Amino acid sequence: MLQSSGWPQARQWFFLLCALSAALLLFRPAPAMEAVREALRLCSETIVPSLFPFLVLSALLTALLPTAALDRFLSPLMRPLFRLSGNCGAVLALGFSGGYPVGVRTTAALYRQGQLNRSEAQRLLSFCNNSGPGFLLGVVGIGVFSSAAVGLRLYVVHIAAALLVGFLFRFFGGKDPFAAHRPKPVSSQSAQSLAQLFTEAVTGSFFAVLNICAFVLFFMIALRLLSLTGLLHLLAAALEMLLAPFGMTEHLATALFAGFLELSTGAACMQGALLTPGTAALAAFLLGWGGLSVHCQSLLFLLETDLSCKPYLVGKFLQGLFSAVLAFVLFTALPCA
Repeated sequence: MLQSSGWPQARQWFFLLCALSAALLLFRPAPAMEAVREALRLCSETIVPSLFPFLVLSALLTALLPTAALDRFLSPLMRPLFRLSGNCGAVLALGFSGGYPVGVRTTAALYRQGQLNRSEAQRLLSFCNNSGPGFLLGVVGIGVFSSAAVGLRLYVVHIAAALLVGFLFRFFGGKDPFAAHRPKPVSSQSAQSLAQLFTEAVTGSFFAVLNICAFVLFFMIALRLLSLTGLLHLLAAALEMLLAPFGMTEHLATALFAGFLELSTGAACMQGALLTPGTAALAAFLLGWGGLSVHCQSLLFLLETDLSCKPYLVGKFLQGLFSAVLAFVLFTALPCA
């Protein structure tokens, strides 16, 4: 039996889940194939065009970052608010403009280069990885609510919630780490030519985009299998009953569960939803949380480091909650025309 073999309980359940999924794919391959086609369209039309340029630029900017100048210029702001060195401001800017998972990738790269100590990197991970303005204004603002102005409001909420998480995490990690911070030693990377840096940035970003698309494909298939088995409907019905006092419907509950797993699918499920403080809060939560698919894409860049994923995951969940509250208050006080 599986129990006698000494497998941990989680591995047993995961094995059974994979076996059932494989059996379902054998009996119903057509829906899974359609999910793959939809995911490939999403990757080719949205993810690759929007993300690949930012991954290349973030890799180049990280390698060429004038850390000493940024530290002097931004430390008076970054240290009191977030207990971070000034060069972390560049990571935040890239995270807010480049979208998922640029923030995590840049943080991991600076940590490997010695620009950040472990305490700084862990705190930065909690709020540096964010949705880009293109996704918020285009996919959510126009695609879901037919209004770029709504997307802009949600982007402001998204930034405010992330900064609030960063301020709370300034208390994470014990004593002030700056006494233990050391300047980056001259490394082999510093001596690399611009041609080498450019080549590595382009090829590395290409493989990073492939990995990201692989996770999108997997979670799209997983959601399609949940839909086939009826579990997605049952979960949505349970969420509807639980959150009915807040105006939750089965359609919105499906979007919430789908978006919890895969952000783009959750946004697609919300298309055509009437703009209310509740639906704005739901969209803001999904954008702040990011989805398990995004987290798998992002944490991929931490595998070559000793950084923990816990501050990142806690920070993203808090950002989702803060975003929902801020959006509900904003759209209640200032409803869109």
